[in-house]
Amino acid sequence: MLYNGNNDMTVAAYIRDLVACPRCKSTTLQWHEDRVECQTCGRGFGLDRGTPLLLAHEEPPRISASDRGLLDRVPTRLRPLAERGRPLMRPLLAHRSRATRDLTPNFVRSFSGKATILNIGAGRSDYGRNVVNLDIEPGPAIHVVGVAEALPFRDGVFDGVVFQAVLEHVRDARAALDEIARVLRPGGSVFVEVPFIQGYHAAPADYRRFTVNGLRAELDDHGFAVDDAGVAVGPASAMAWIAAEYLALLLSGRSARAYRIARVFTTWFAWPLKWSDAWLDRHEMAHVVASGVWAKGVRRRSDLD
Repeated sequence: MLYNGNNDMTVAAYIRDLVACPRCKSTTLQWHEDRVECQTCGRGFGLDRGTPLLLAHEEPPRISASDRGLLDRVPTRLRPLAERGRPLMRPLLAHRSRATRDLTPNFVRSFSGKATILNIGAGRSDYGRNVVNLDIEPGPAIHVVGVAEALPFRDGVFDGVVFQAVLEHVRDARAALDEIARVLRPGGSVFVEVPFIQGYHAAPADYRRFTVNGLRAELDDHGFAVDDAGVAVGPASAMAWIAAEYLALLLSGRSARAYRIARVFTTWFAWPLKWSDAWLDRHEMAHVVASGVWAKGVRRRSDLD
C-alpha cells in the first residue's frame, strides 16, 4: 500500500488528493467506477483495474516498427517466454559499482518518511511506500498512467522527483522539466539521470544526450539550483555498448534483419568490457566518456511562490 504518514489512507484515496487533469490542470475531477471526468474541461479518462489513465492525448507514445528489436517481434503468445530469456539474449552492457547503484535509493532515503516523491517512468522500480510511480502504460507497480510533458498532478504537491533514464525518451524536454518544476514544492529536489555515450535505444523513442555540464545547464535553465552531479554509468560500459553496436553493423551487410540477429552475438562479445567500470567509474576524468551522467537540483523559489 502507498501511504503518506497516515495509515488509514489507501492508494486510491491518496492518489485522488494528488492528481489533476493533464490538459487543463484542474483539480475538480469526478471519479466513477470505470472512468474519471474533469469537471472543468469535460475530458474523460479511463481506469485500468483502479489505475487512472491520465493521458493528455488518447494514446501513449508507441515504439515505431523500425525501432522494434528482435525480442519485440516475438508473437504475443510467446512474449512471456521471450521476456524470461531476455537476459540471455541481451545481457545488460552497463555496470554499476556500489556507489552508482545506490544513487537513486540514497536520493529517496534523503527525505523524511512523510515526504511525497514522484518516480517518473518508474517501470518495475519501487523505491518505497511514499513514492508515487508514474509511467506511460499500466503495470503492477504503477499508481498513475501519464506522460512527463503533461504531468497529471497538482501544483507543488511533491517534495522530490526521480527522473531516471527518461529525459532522453521524451519528445519535449523543456516541457517535461517545466512540469517537474511545477509539481515540486519550492525547495523540492529532483534527481535526473541521462545517457552521455550510449547507443540509440527507443523507449518508445530516443532524442538526446547530455554531458555533465550540459545537464547542469539544462536544469539551471529550468529553475533548479544544481548542488551535485557526476557519473552514473562509467566509460567501460560506454565502450561495451558502442563496440556491440559497431560490430553488429559491420557484420550485418547493411541488412536491418541481419543487424538484429548479429546484435545478440556482439552483445555477448562486448559484455566483458563493462566490468572494468568497477574501478573506472570513480576516475576523476570518467565523465569525458561516461555512458551516463546524473545531477541533483533544488527547485528555486520564484515570484509566484
